[in-house]
Amino acid sequence: MYCWGANSHGQLALGFRSEMCETPQKVESLPFDPSRINSICAGGGHTLLTVNATGDLYSSGWNNRGQLGLGHMEDVCRFTLVGQFDFDSIACGWDVSGAVSPEGEVYLWGSNVWHQVADKEIKYLMVPTKLPLPRGTKARKICFGLRHTCVLTDQGKIMLFGKSKWLQQEKITQSSVFFGGVEFYEMGFSEPVTDVASGENHLIAQLGQKQIVCLGDNKFGQSPEGIIYCSEEQQPNYIEQLESGWSHSGYRMSDGRVYLWGRNNYGQLGVAVNGDHNSPKALDVEGKVIKFCLGSQHGIASTRESLYTWGWNEHGNCGLGSVENVTSPTRIEGLANTRNIAAGAGFCWALK
Repeated sequence: MYCWGANSHGQLALGFRSEMCETPQKVESLPFDPSRINSICAGGGHTLLTVNATGDLYSSGWNNRGQLGLGHMEDVCRFTLVGQFDFDSIACGWDVSGAVSPEGEVYLWGSNVWHQVADKEIKYLMVPTKLPLPRGTKARKICFGLRHTCVLTDQGKIMLFGKSKWLQQEKITQSSVFFGGVEFYEMGFSEPVTDVASGENHLIAQLGQKQIVCLGDNKFGQSPEGIIYCSEEQQPNYIEQLESGWSHSGYRMSDGRVYLWGRNNYGQLGVAVNGDHNSPKALDVEGKVIKFCLGSQHGIASTRESLYTWGWNEHGNCGLGSVENVTSPTRIEGLANTRNIAAGAGFCWALK
């Protein structure tokens, strides 16, 4: 496994802290077989991963609010075992972490400054802690904004909690309920939600296979009004993956094409044209994109032959040996045939 970018909290699990690593670094001395990594995700300054067969959860990096789940608040510079949980999926926010169990239970830990992980009387959670959902609701996915948590239920509904003033400004049907000391906002749509991704102060929800609804802050065009439809030239393909950065978002089609929209001050849309875009623009890469990830203000995409990065690069998070912003997708040499990738606020991961 390889990593690069910001490492000021040890989030690259290299055994040391540094301002940045401008080129991909191979991670050595792993306490697990890297070929058995099931999933990996990255947050503001920390990394989580799960390992197949054992169900083990590991973490590394920034831990000022207990977001590593280790029972303390000291940063760690190598992957450290959190425990054996057998989670179906994991997620990282700025200073929070979460997971969904096979039974649809939600586990959260880290900062609770904005009441985004627990009862408002709790300041932080230092270990993975189950959060009961109203009415016995089961979760399919969780994701995080800067100050809020979003749960996609098995019934195709979205439940939000934490600080999300932008939500109250939306015209979409919503209701709220207090449960276990947490105020949940349930959002209603014209049809069940099939996927969701969240930015700093916005979210995007997929309806069916070919429609996306954007909600929240639209200062940079990240939440245009109305529904984003797959265009005629995209048919008969369907949306296969949603992703969001702080103030830009995107989706991947079943044919491997990627489309991005929103803020573009650092080239995070993969285009050199200055200015923001409130409609999807195609990402220009060679080959079919298998997976793409959006960090806070940069991106990474893998094809069968290559790995591309673009956008904000202050911490070397594009992995190209410099700190100049990258305004178009650029290939990283020597990292072909990646099977998984992840992007945090200013760093990246690639598993070969």
